[in-house]
Amino acid sequence: MYLDELRHEISKARGKHPSLSTIWRTLHRTGYSRKKITREARERNLDERAEYMYQIGLKYRPDQLIFVDESSADIWFFLVEWAVAVV
Repeated sequence: MYLDELRHEISKARGKHPSLSTIWRTLHRTGYSRKKITREARERNLDERAEYMYQIGLKYRPDQLIFVDESSADIWFFLVEWAVAVV
């Protein structure tokens, strides 16, 4: 759960609007830590990737290749880097 989501739940349940830093300090004192979020494509398949690289290597020289990143992301991808986890 993200801190802003937790703040929203507290606001709904208690009618209070604590700052994110207050929520974080309270969580930290009770044994929670921040964890860096890692993102890996759901479609990632190492076997298919190896086969693709092999086939490309048979057909093209490195100087013939151009790579374009067309991955998509929503707004949360850019805004959220950290989540809270129990130590």
